[in-house]
Amino acid sequence: MLGQLALSACVSLLTFILHAAMTAGVVVVTNRIARRTDHLHVAGRLIPLLIVTMVALMIAHVLEIALWAAFYDFAGIVAPNVNSFEFAFENYTALGYGDAVPGSGQRLIGPVTSLNGLLLIGWSVAIIFEVMRMADVQFEKRARLGGRRQRRR
Repeated sequence: MLGQLALSACVSLLTFILHAAMTAGVVVVTNRIARRTDHLHVAGRLIPLLIVTMVALMIAHVLEIALWAAFYDFAGIVAPNVNSFEFAFENYTALGYGDAVPGSGQRLIGPVTSLNGLLLIGWSVAIIFEVMRMADVQFEKRARLGGRRQRRR
């Protein structure tokens, strides 16, 4: 049991590192997009910001699932009727159809994968809200500045 926890903790750490790197990339790219779209209406800013964010996060999640699948292959964790990627995807999203269950002595890794996926999905939701806030803050800032300019005239 401790061996399963230790190995899955290592895989979790790798997925956290990957997600942190992708988050940093999203921050850099969305800041550049925000500066270049500062003159646009909120919809014109939000659409490119969210597209970049969502694509980057989807890539991150698929790569993280692939890491879990590679670990399942390495550790010999198999479930009937599914390949390792499908099984990792099921666990990562906490979907768990119930038809795919690994052998005895390997059942602790699925819940760890699910916990890892839920944490990273929550992290992604926070990133999405921050990007939306960034677009809205810029829009409101321009609206306030525009109101001050009109009063001065």
